[in-house]
Amino acid sequence: MHRFSSILFILVVTLLAACSPTKQARSVDTSGFLGPIYPLMHKGEDGEALLLYKNPKVATIPRGTYKKMLLDHVQVWGPPTTDPDRQARAQKIADLLYTLAYDSMSQDYEMASEPGPGVLHAQVAITRADPAYVVLRAVSTIPAPMNAFAVASMLKNIGTGKPLFVGDASLELKLSDSQTGEVLAASADRRVGNKRLDADSFDSWDDVHKALAYWVEKARYRLCQERHAQNCVPPKG
Repeated sequence: MHRFSSILFILVVTLLAACSPTKQARSVDTSGFLGPIYPLMHKGEDGEALLLYKNPKVATIPRGTYKKMLLDHVQVWGPPTTDPDRQARAQKIADLLYTLAYDSMSQDYEMASEPGPGVLHAQVAITRADPAYVVLRAVSTIPAPMNAFAVASMLKNIGTGKPLFVGDASLELKLSDSQTGEVLAASADRRVGNKRLDADSFDSWDDVHKALAYWVEKARYRLCQERHAQNCVPPKG
């Protein structure tokens, strides 16, 4: 019996380690970053951002029009705080997202430093970034008899789509023609951590970092599809 329990435990841990590190949340709070675009947005379908806007004119733009990209530094939008550590952490996350996005987009676009013809203007804001509580997440991840943390986390996940003690991140994006300023597309999305046990899960900010990486991969994939390019690579997870 003890041997069977040990094998079962190993199987459960293996499955937890193999699952996607983050998942899309069920809802996202808007921050004000996208301003007048919000009334034009609609709920995304499966595989899309939670809120979306796509200018109907995009369908008439000739393929290959935008060969360059002007990427603004990522902004931080959210509830005001007087905590300098929290502000510094939010800025660090924004800077990380900018670096990831710049490195990714530069593989497909010539990166511009100013507006011009054929230049796509990308503006991004981090609107939420909360760390995981790694000890409590680990405790609540192990299924065991009378594990109140595991039961509570499971019920929270069923009710809200977010387990207890995981990380949480939200982002808003706007793509415009750099010359005219006309908004071509916009989105708002939110991702939360999954229950998992691996080396990275003991970093309290890993869920947020994994969400940033996913969004960058997803943005590159979507833009690749819009260009009707070959070999577009979908994001993992």
